[in-house]
Amino acid sequence: MGSSEAIDFLNKLIKIAPFRIRAIKTDNGSCFTNRYTGYQKSTDPLGSRIHALDLKCQQENIIHYLIDPGKPAQNGKVERSHRSDQETFYDQVDFNTVEELKYKLKLWNMYYNDLQHCGLNGKTPNQMLAMLTN
Repeated sequence: MGSSEAIDFLNKLIKIAPFRIRAIKTDNGSCFTNRYTGYQKSTDPLGSRIHALDLKCQQENIIHYLIDPGKPAQNGKVERSHRSDQETFYDQVDFNTVEELKYKLKLWNMYYNDLQHCGLNGKTPNQMLAMLTN
């Protein structure tokens, strides 16, 4: 993923979310930030350039949190979600075309968002979303 894909995703999320996005949290990859790597590589370290995603967040009044450098465990919920998707969807579902994958993924997301989650105090993602938007 590059920074343009991250910004495109954020733009789409802002358009479809039934609530205001107040903050995002990302890892420290160059597609999300240059706070830890980009400034040192800049030809003008004293006039460092702000990353395009950080600029987009500023424009939208969204706080952009980063996990601490060298602490990927802080990204554990995302990593756990990826593992669940891999084990319960990608490893189990066969598809022959991109269209078939998109269709089956949509069905999976509908099913998953109606499952109770311990991290949501036994509520489903859809129930939590409804609580946030009411």
